[in-house]
Amino acid sequence: MRTLNVGLSGLGRAGWKHHAPHIGDHPGLIFTAAADPVAERRAEAEQKFKVRTYADYNEMLAREKLDLVVIASPTHLHREQALAAFERNMDVFCDKPLAPTLAGADEMIAAMKRAGRKLMVFQPHRAYSDAQTAKKIIDSGMLGPIFLLKRSMSGYVRRNDWQAQRRYGGGMVNNYGAHIVDQFIYLFGQKVKTIECHLRRVATLGDAEDVFKAIMQLENGMLVDVDVNNATAIPITPWLICGRYGAAALNEKGDGFKVRYFRPGEAPAASLQEGVAAANRSYDSAPPLPWREEEFPVSDTPALSFYKACYEFFAEGRPPLVPIEQTREAIRVLEECRGCGLDS
Repeated sequence: MRTLNVGLSGLGRAGWKHHAPHIGDHPGLIFTAAADPVAERRAEAEQKFKVRTYADYNEMLAREKLDLVVIASPTHLHREQALAAFERNMDVFCDKPLAPTLAGADEMIAAMKRAGRKLMVFQPHRAYSDAQTAKKIIDSGMLGPIFLLKRSMSGYVRRNDWQAQRRYGGGMVNNYGAHIVDQFIYLFGQKVKTIECHLRRVATLGDAEDVFKAIMQLENGMLVDVDVNNATAIPITPWLICGRYGAAALNEKGDGFKVRYFRPGEAPAASLQEGVAAANRSYDSAPPLPWREEEFPVSDTPALSFYKACYEFFAEGRPPLVPIEQTREAIRVLEECRGCGLDS
């Protein structure tokens, strides 16, 4: 088995929770070193993961013989850190979003190609059980052609960290919006044709948006309703998938999808009424549909191992779980949404 020496940049929330404990999920990935400016974090990593640590990212690149660099630093550092890794002939696995701007993302992609290296973005929500279950429902065809996806992430949080500040690439467009946009690109494989969005600051203590509402139309005409709201005390339904023959929604507990649908071949014939005198003064006098209901369970654990997919891509040359073309489209969409500016 081929082994890859892995260095990690950033031991904050993402680095500590989502990357450091999981690099070793595949035996071919050897967690070798980590870089973070905070001494306490470096000491924790040395003790828990038995890795060498550095206060300076570039020193880690210079001293260690790394095959792969995992970038889990704040968004505004992604571009420069990825470019430095490519210059040293290393592959890059970067946390979302790839870059704060499309120009920055394009620069990273161009540098990857010049160096003959590989680049993939960590988009964990496409591997989560809810997204994989939604994909199963959509791909089954039971709902018929999908005409609307409503996807939301909500809560009430007075954000006061770097992700509440625009100068660091913060805001809900880049933070939670990056997850939702990646999910629908993954689920439907379509580019976004039109966008109408609104950004607002409500509960945040920073200058970046904490409310992000957008209606997007995909190339096939399907609508996507994106609702990221960090200023609602009552949660919004996270998933609603509407098709011609039925709909699916994540239940209140979040542990399963409820699906209600009918089979077209079982639907009784119906015809349009002539004139304006409604039969029986009814709003719907067509024969009732034979509705079916099913439950699809959702697990707390990811349905896919991202670091297993990481190894397969970087070490074995298999197709990436997150193709770079899809990543670029997501960054383009996010940039257009940010360009809407804060509502006055």
